[in-house]
Amino acid sequence: MLELGDHYFFDEDALLERLTNGAVASKREIVFVLGAPLTAPSGEEARGVAGVSKVVELIRGQFTSDVKQLSEFDRQVRDSENRYQAAFQFLQGRRGQDIANRVIRQAVVGAYKGPDAAAVVEKLADLKDDQLVHLDDNVDGWVLSPGVQALGDLLSSQDAPFGNLVVTSNFDPLISVAIKRSGAAAWRTAIHTDGDFSQSKASGYQVLHIHGYWYGTDTLHTGNQLIQKRPFLQNSLLGYLANKTVVVLAYGGWRDVFTASIENIVGNSDSFPEILWAFHDSAPAISSHLKSVLDPGLARNRVTLYSNIDCHAFLPKLAKFWQGRVTVTQARSSQPAVAARPDKPKFKLKDLECDRPPNFDAWVGREPELRALETTNAKVVAICGIGGQGKSTLAAKFLHSVSRGDTAFRHWDWRDCKEEGDRIRTQIIAAIERILNAEDYETPLDTATDAELVDLFIRISFDLSLVFVLDNVDYYVDLEKLQFVGILNNLVREFSSSNTSSRLIITCRPKVSYDLASVITLALGGISLEETLELFHQRLGSTSVPKEDIEAAHQMTDGHVFWLDLLAVQVARVPGATLRKLIEDIRRERGGTPDVLSSIWGTLADRERTVLRVMAEAMRPETEATIEQFISAQINYKNFRRAMKSLISFNLIVVKPEINSPDLYDLHPLVRHFVRKTFDRPERFGIIQTVINQYVVIIRGLESLLGVFLPLPLLERWSQKAELEIEAGLYDDAFNTLASAEDALIGSGHSEEFIRVAKKLFEAIDWMVAAATMKHFDGVLAALISCLDQSEAFLDADDMLERYGRTLTSKTARYIKYCDVIAYSLWQRHKHAEAIEWATKGQDLKDSSTVDTIYDCSHTLALAQRDGGEPEKALEFFVKSYDISDLVNPTNDTASDEPTVLGNVGRCLQMIGRYQDALVCYRKSAKALESDNSRHHISNQAYARQWIGDTLACLGKRDLAYCFYADAEELTAKFAPGRCRRIVHEKEALFPSGTEPDIPHSESKRRVEAWIAGRSPLIA
Repeated sequence: MLELGDHYFFDEDALLERLTNGAVASKREIVFVLGAPLTAPSGEEARGVAGVSKVVELIRGQFTSDVKQLSEFDRQVRDSENRYQAAFQFLQGRRGQDIANRVIRQAVVGAYKGPDAAAVVEKLADLKDDQLVHLDDNVDGWVLSPGVQALGDLLSSQDAPFGNLVVTSNFDPLISVAIKRSGAAAWRTAIHTDGDFSQSKASGYQVLHIHGYWYGTDTLHTGNQLIQKRPFLQNSLLGYLANKTVVVLAYGGWRDVFTASIENIVGNSDSFPEILWAFHDSAPAISSHLKSVLDPGLARNRVTLYSNIDCHAFLPKLAKFWQGRVTVTQARSSQPAVAARPDKPKFKLKDLECDRPPNFDAWVGREPELRALETTNAKVVAICGIGGQGKSTLAAKFLHSVSRGDTAFRHWDWRDCKEEGDRIRTQIIAAIERILNAEDYETPLDTATDAELVDLFIRISFDLSLVFVLDNVDYYVDLEKLQFVGILNNLVREFSSSNTSSRLIITCRPKVSYDLASVITLALGGISLEETLELFHQRLGSTSVPKEDIEAAHQMTDGHVFWLDLLAVQVARVPGATLRKLIEDIRRERGGTPDVLSSIWGTLADRERTVLRVMAEAMRPETEATIEQFISAQINYKNFRRAMKSLISFNLIVVKPEINSPDLYDLHPLVRHFVRKTFDRPERFGIIQTVINQYVVIIRGLESLLGVFLPLPLLERWSQKAELEIEAGLYDDAFNTLASAEDALIGSGHSEEFIRVAKKLFEAIDWMVAAATMKHFDGVLAALISCLDQSEAFLDADDMLERYGRTLTSKTARYIKYCDVIAYSLWQRHKHAEAIEWATKGQDLKDSSTVDTIYDCSHTLALAQRDGGEPEKALEFFVKSYDISDLVNPTNDTASDEPTVLGNVGRCLQMIGRYQDALVCYRKSAKALESDNSRHHISNQAYARQWIGDTLACLGKRDLAYCFYADAEELTAKFAPGRCRRIVHEKEALFPSGTEPDIPHSESKRRVEAWIAGRSPLIA
């Protein structure tokens, strides 16, 4: 214990005891209050949110072109007691709040993965709010400091005494990211003015940002901002913290709403908090303000002070205890924890990581079906019926009952499978990943067999009491047998015969039928006349409509819910519209099936038709801001807002509510089909081109970031644009779009998305014409074949190769490319002799003809030679003009910007038996690959880890080899199932069942990162 003046400071050991055994004894809820050092860079070459010095530097950069302003800035900051606040005060007087917010965005994106060049930081900071939200959601895209990573582990610990609130002055998302990455749920409340955070409700941890957030709000920095009156926020903090254990870490104690709340709490004799305030310094100097805040609590022994607490060292120790891995004595050790593998998966449902069910504002009929859902013991329920009969709405209504606690189920998960084939596996994997942590399953999900996925899906559902909804699965119905196909059929049969406490609801148009006791089908037909009368009453209220008109509408539509609802909404909300007139208009237009939408279309204003036409061409649900961008050339913002409001009220636009991000807007499938059917391709071309033009604008702001680890929702802008270009017949443009994004899509592990769109393109074109006239035909086709091989879709790859060959009428330079593509395909399939044959054939033709072409087979030839038993020959090619002694010198940076050269040289040296030299090359290569943005960078990172694991195993370094194998396995799981299985086999051969090291997933990754960065010995 340290005594300084009137204060006593306890050490780290005392704080650890207080928050472990002490917390168990007290049974009080613990709340963390955290500041900027938690997410700042920690250690050499570390990434993180910019700290005080870096932020001051960013602000200074705003004035470098003005010598006078720069000199004054330096003077004011130098003379101030608080450099940070002085810098922001100077900035706000000369640039304003918007620039202050932008500086914070620059500071935050310093923790996002990818190149940390100033230009990249600038581009990321300039993204719009609806784009930044995708960076927030990309939990694997951020670099976490040891402290914040441990905080996530700590808060995800089961049976720990931590409440549902974390308070922070930070603007960044890393606390939420860490919690989610550890398998728990988190959501944010950001308050930059005043407000009561307790009014916000959701499951999981509420992360309260009391000084604002890095986008979507202003950010508070200067004294006058921080001390503004915020009574609602202060009172809600007072109410929540009054009887809690409050742990203050990495927090400066400036004058702000939190210290004002603490002052009131500790000075109130009716409050009984325990405030544990931890200082980083070994001999803390407490400011006069903070002293006045804490003194009343110190006098009551309600405040305890701690010194020399480094959050990056302390939080990992605390997490080790609460995760059940170690005793308190072991937790005090700085050695990494060794964990026993859990006997069963840890189920932690991440509430927001699924699709959103449709919103509904009127509900009639379907009471028997709803009662059936509420009372049946069936494990599987299929809801069937033609489009517009309310299948999705019925499922959504049942989930509403689940959320209210009116059923035996506690949770739900919604997956939308509409309009895309080959999505069921992806959706099942996504549902499993939502529940399980990565370390809870040994086989990577993407490489698991259908049977393994079904088994795991059922096992995780046993105790969850969770309703899984697979919506719009028409693509997966056998229309003759009227049963599901493939993995979905297996899932239905196995799920229905299990003892799970959960339920599976599936919606589709065809009526499916199973002769299984625990599978029922709810077939939706039209609603009754009485239900129709109730629907019109709900929509029209006191407005009178003749009963005979409603009867006529019911008869005309056969009780079709969607058509009747549209008619009711029209009568209720369109001035002058009557049901009788609408019915007459429909009858005049055509016989047979009533064309309700044609009748309604005629009543819409031009601006409303324009919005519907644009939304019908959009490839995904979009935010209102994005739709407005699409349509801004046609109508102004005021008319756009009016049109959106009207169309939502007419029930023509579906609202999909989101949490912590803007709502999404979509068209009902029947409305989308109607709009597209109403206009032929030439008429649609102008609208499609308008949407494409806006994609060009969106992409222009993103294209310089393609080397950054962008999340799929941003990368999808390229694939969506390509799909629209295919739809419009702009095939050359589609090739250009895919060519520009293929590195980013494939390199970031989204090869499935590239395959999906590229296959659409090659199915749409005339191959002979495209091969002769379209610049990127060969390149995009080669990338597609490579992706198909990686995914082990060999039949598809062979079909593409065969069709490729038919475009070659003679042995031009394109034939060399063709040889290279075949050779690379064979190399990927481990057919090295055949690969050498084809690569040699192409390279001999090039060398003998001296043709001037970029096409070349020498690299693929060297790969095949290396892996085909001739590493010495391959080494000659890979070394190039370098001196090999420089490459194997640990302190020489030769070829440091060519990671593939270093990796391939290392692989050849490993095969020759020069293991230590190989490891030197591998370390240099792996370090360079961390910031590489080429198409193959994830593939190359996986190769590097696999080969490092091989080499370490040969040297007897089993634990570290295991860590590298595990990392390689994780990297290949999503794009190369064959490679992943081979890695698993290698690992299992080295570590038979029961002999593998008990190294937790997070610790394994930490060891790999430390070795690559050079923070641990080459051969430990």
